[in-house]
Amino acid sequence: MRRSIVSLTLAVGVMFFLSSFAAQSWADKGVVKMVGEITAIDLTHRTVVVEVPVGKAVFGEQLFTVGGPLSHDAELKRGGRSAKLEDFHIGDRVTVLWKTIETGHLILSLKAT
Repeated sequence: MRRSIVSLTLAVGVMFFLSSFAAQSWADKGVVKMVGEITAIDLTHRTVVVEVPVGKAVFGEQLFTVGGPLSHDAELKRGGRSAKLEDFHIGDRVTVLWKTIETGHLILSLKAT
């Protein structure tokens, strides 16, 4: 009897733990946050490319490329202050918030530390 109560309590706890992750990802609606380095900026088209290290490869780091236009209301910050795309440079380490769209990635936020 005691064993079944412990098992039931553990099962409920695991289900609650897993459901909290599902609820969080549902709330995010596909928004991803990553840290990487800017490798390209196109001021005319308001696009940015960020290379994000995601693991080790045979000959160095494995990178994930986040590239695309900035959303019309993208949050741009540099050193904790509001910035313009012109204030960012190739080689800057940034936190990028993005989501997948039909044509690739849409950048929602770019923050340089």
